[in-house]
Amino acid sequence: MAKSKIHFVLFCTLFLCLLINPASVISAPKQVVFLRYKIAPTYFQTVVDNFKNTMTLRGYIEGRDIEYVDIITSTADKKSVPDVIAAVNKYKDSADMFITSGWISMYARKILKDTGVPQLFVPVLRSVALKMVKDTDSSPETNISGIYLMYPPEKILRMAKFIIPNIQRYAYIYDSGIPADMIFKEAYETLKKKDRHEIDIHYFDLENGIDPVLSQLKEYKIEAYGGIVGSFKNRYKLAVSNIPVITSFTLDIDQNSIKDYVQDDNTVAGLFNSFGYCGAQAAEMTADIFNGKTTIQETVPRSSKQVAFLNLKGAKKLGLDISFDVLEAVDIIVK
Repeated sequence: MAKSKIHFVLFCTLFLCLLINPASVISAPKQVVFLRYKIAPTYFQTVVDNFKNTMTLRGYIEGRDIEYVDIITSTADKKSVPDVIAAVNKYKDSADMFITSGWISMYARKILKDTGVPQLFVPVLRSVALKMVKDTDSSPETNISGIYLMYPPEKILRMAKFIIPNIQRYAYIYDSGIPADMIFKEAYETLKKKDRHEIDIHYFDLENGIDPVLSQLKEYKIEAYGGIVGSFKNRYKLAVSNIPVITSFTLDIDQNSIKDYVQDDNTVAGLFNSFGYCGAQAAEMTADIFNGKTTIQETVPRSSKQVAFLNLKGAKKLGLDISFDVLEAVDIIVK
């Protein structure tokens, strides 16, 4: 009789648990698929690391509550598009969340928009985000949201004008084979006249190599230049121009490592966004969705945390006189 009572009590307890919170008793691990490409130096690794760490803090233990699939495409350019398509098709029926990094998010989106599977772009340029969501200030009302980077071309040109008050000619250097470079080029091309700060913008393509670009920099008497992926990959070869680089610093590094990446080239100043911060924010969004606190359709995109930096040592090397006002205006000074 006593055993029967014990069994009855256990059965009732289990039944009550199932009624109150079924997932606490029987719950398959959530599956999160990372999809990233080979952008130097770490292929968005800080996004992955900070995402996982934050999910752990939110109670999602890897191997118990959550499992991760991590896919890195073969290249950083359009040649990797088949990798993206294959990965999305492979996991779209099992994934609870796709975390897609950079421009490849747009190609993943073409498939995922018809599935209902949540997708977070982590991170992308704001100009890229606006190709996938109607705006970045309200609920997307569809199965995509994410974290976007703040590198407004207007602000880069304003910084160039602040550092070099008499500047007249700025070049955007890009690789036409890299989608991120082309999208950011469009952002420069569509700037209103007032947002160009009386600076003429020139566009030089690296598709045919470094030498033609070096010749163009000299021919057009460029006073400063910048870019995204292509210009960074070729920064040491471009450095022989001895022209200041004032740019978007799209690197997957921590803030304290900026100094290590501006020592041996012509980078004088720029805007920096922490990819690791983006990963942590994406995890907060994901945990809220998994916990039922919100839905992907209600999740408003978030901006990254932007800082402005000045490489004082590099500026002096290139013969630039930096005013006290400039020193006061930036967040980080590399001495």
